[in-house]
Amino acid sequence: MDDLKKFKQYFNRDFWRAFQDKQSFFNIPKTKTDKDSFVEKLYREIEERRYYPSIPRCYIDRDKGNGVTRIVPVFTLKDYCVYYYCIKKIEDKIAYNRVENTFGGWTLGGLMRKSEDDEMEKKRKNFNRYEDFVAELHGISVSEYSFNPTAWARAYGDLNAKLYASAKARNFKYVAELDIANYYDSVRLDILEMRIREIVNEEHADIVSLLFHFLNYWNRNTNLYNKQTVGIPQDAMGDCSRILANFYLQPYDKIVYELCKQNKCKYLRYADDQFLFAEDKNKLHILIFKVSKKLNSLGLSVNQKKVKVRTTDDLIENRSFRIFDLLKEDKDRRDKKKVEQFVDYYLDLLNKSGLVNIKDNGTPLLNKALFCPALKSIDFSKRAKLISCYLDDDYLKNARAIHLEKVYKLLNKNDKQEFIKKLNSLSRKLIHNAFHYELLNFYERNKIDSHLVLKRIKKLSNI
Repeated sequence: MDDLKKFKQYFNRDFWRAFQDKQSFFNIPKTKTDKDSFVEKLYREIEERRYYPSIPRCYIDRDKGNGVTRIVPVFTLKDYCVYYYCIKKIEDKIAYNRVENTFGGWTLGGLMRKSEDDEMEKKRKNFNRYEDFVAELHGISVSEYSFNPTAWARAYGDLNAKLYASAKARNFKYVAELDIANYYDSVRLDILEMRIREIVNEEHADIVSLLFHFLNYWNRNTNLYNKQTVGIPQDAMGDCSRILANFYLQPYDKIVYELCKQNKCKYLRYADDQFLFAEDKNKLHILIFKVSKKLNSLGLSVNQKKVKVRTTDDLIENRSFRIFDLLKEDKDRRDKKKVEQFVDYYLDLLNKSGLVNIKDNGTPLLNKALFCPALKSIDFSKRAKLISCYLDDDYLKNARAIHLEKVYKLLNKNDKQEFIKKLNSLSRKLIHNAFHYELLNFYERNKIDSHLVLKRIKKLSNI
């Protein structure tokens, strides 16, 4: 355990900044003196062995479709400090062994991020960076789950650059997309702790003990006072859990990577999403079979319902790579002609197929257009058609605060008033409170009356 001076250094301005847009959840100390006092008090609790994880402050309900919810805990500020500190102390040890073509493993300190950057440098010679491929770069779908949302966008962009490169190279005809069923909830804590202790120095043994004290007892609403043995939290600041999740899969990555190499196939992974490339379907199905068996040895399984096998051409279409190519540079988003062409492609897809074959029904395309400065200057009728897509309930109910704000700024004064009425109406209908917290954030940032949303959040907490 560090002394007090060194302990306080971990909670610098960058740490506190991550909570600034989440005042709805946290009462952040206002002054430096207050912050120092808070950290010092926590340090004494840890030193005197009085620290015990609190019950989460609240839970965010995310809509997974058909009424199903994913429950995201919001920890107390004290618990986030402990979790962050523990991971920060050991991250360089548990992030050292990344397998090629695996992404999403950036660390809080940057070691793995450098590893990923070095690898991507090879691709930049032949393919454009796709940092801005993800429209959510300025308001990404998991931004509230990260101390560094820009790093998330970069990592996801790196994955898409690799996917596009692999598909365009024509070395493989087929690709399988897999995901691990209930991954975070299935991580065995005994295996995780054993592997961490194997590589972490003895001097950090107390840090590992503190970490697993938190992981074993944070979920008392469900487990009461019983020790939790399986599962890491998908919490509202999820970088710490993400690092542990990536570390847990490292032995699996090595095996699958070598398996693909031996069979002249290719393996890519981002978090628990995996891609397997092969020249024929039979080889691909055999590979999926072997991968499934390896996952079972870790207490994990492939989500059978989410397995997709398609041609690489279909992957290019599904991910809209060629359309995103139009706006691959930052300057392109300011080019009226290119933005208008991008919108034309989107509207054409909408009219032809209803976007049924496009990832997430084309939402990433909508988000990309939304962050283009030139959008306001394109043909009025085309812009009006696009705005109608932003005003659709299916788009709004999954929108983040930053998306709502961008749509709001596209509207004239009268339309803005109707937009707020529509959002308040949607608030009364929806039961997943993730929407309401995003709406609250948007209202507070734009000084819009939020009392109806607050009332709805309170009511939903009793369901």
